[in-house]
Order: sequence, then C-alpha cells, then structure tokens
Amino acid sequence: MSTTTPDVTDTRVMNTLHTFFRREHRLAGGLLRGVADGDTARAQVVGAHLDFLLRALHHHHTIEDRVLWPLLLERVPDELASIVHLMESQHQRVDGLIGEIGTLLPGWVRDADAVTAGRLADLFDTLYVHLVEHLDAEEERLLPIAARCMTQAEWDHMGEVARREAPREEGMLALGMFQHDGDPEVFAQMLGDAPAPVRWLLPRLARRAFRRHALAVHGTATP
Repeated sequence: MSTTTPDVTDTRVMNTLHTFFRREHRLAGGLLRGVADGDTARAQVVGAHLDFLLRALHHHHTIEDRVLWPLLLERVPDELASIVHLMESQHQRVDGLIGEIGTLLPGWVRDADAVTAGRLADLFDTLYVHLVEHLDAEEERLLPIAARCMTQAEWDHMGEVARREAPREEGMLALGMFQHDGDPEVFAQMLGDAPAPVRWLLPRLARRAFRRHALAVHGTATP
C-alpha cells in the first residue's frame, strides 16, 4: 500500500535506486579480491560490471545536480541552506573516489595484477562508506523537502530525463538492477503509462537480464 498522500509527491523511486547502489557497491570490494592474480578473463567480467556501476552512479548524480537541485534552490533556498554544503562535500568525496578508481580500473582489467586489485578493493570499500552516508542523508533530509515542494509531474520529469540520457543498450539490465530487491509497487510505477503488454513483458525481461548478469558477476542470481 502506498505511503504517500494526494498532496505529497511520491519520491520512493529514489529509494529503489539507492537500494541498487548500496547493494552493488557493498559487494564490489569482494569481487575484486576474488579475482586471481593474472586472471584477465575474470577481470574483464568484473571490470565491465564495476565500470557500469561507476557510470550509473555518475549519471544519477549528474541528473540530480542538473534537474533537482536548481529547482529546489530556486523554490526553497532558505530551507536548503543547511543541506547544500553537506551534499556538495559528499558529492565531492564520492566523485574524487570515482575518479581515482577510474584511473586504475582499465589497467587492472588488462593485467589483473593482485596489487592493483587490492588497491581498487580498498577504494571501493571507502566509496561504499561515503556513498551510504550520502544516500542516507539524502533520504532523511532532502527527499522530504522534494516531496513537499515539487509536483509529481516535476519529479517524474527528472526520471524521464535520466532514462532518456542513459545508454539504451543497458536499459534492461538497469531495470533488473532496480527490480531485484526494490519495492515491487515502486518498480511497477517506474514502468509508467506503458501499454499493458509492455508492463507485463518488461519485468520478465529485466529479471532475466539481471539474473544472467548476476550469475556471471556474482556467481548467484540473488547477490
């Protein structure tokens, strides 16, 4: 049952996205430590997955910075004053770690050396800590303001922009990532006003895409 009321915008889709980010970044360090020294075939599989995570996170933050923040800063600047510095500093820490990881990852995928794998694993562990801190703060402090100060149409527009600008070839996997342990009601809402056959088919295709990916990367369909 929905926890929202008619005069409050439903922002729960953000929690579903955050669930995906928390889950996969929590597991990233272990994936890296599990690759044997010199196993370049496995490094390519894990590296492609980690690259996907980093790009998805960067895309998520870019859309927030471009669509969400300007609207709220214009509408309720005083209410956001205490949050802006916190969010900016957290974004900077996360972006700095993403940049450092991005510098090391291609070389590790090519050589699969254990030393670099250990360094990357430590960086992902640190990224996870800072990311969770940021996502928790966003859910506790920012989303309640957005729910009161944005219309549902404005909120939904942000999702439409994110979908439109994401790589189309990764769309089904991304849906499967969100669906895996996200709120089923929210996931159904993410399919929007698609025709009924599409709403029936997409969850099945997304589940299949995620299962195939998870088995290859994590060795289980339920990571």
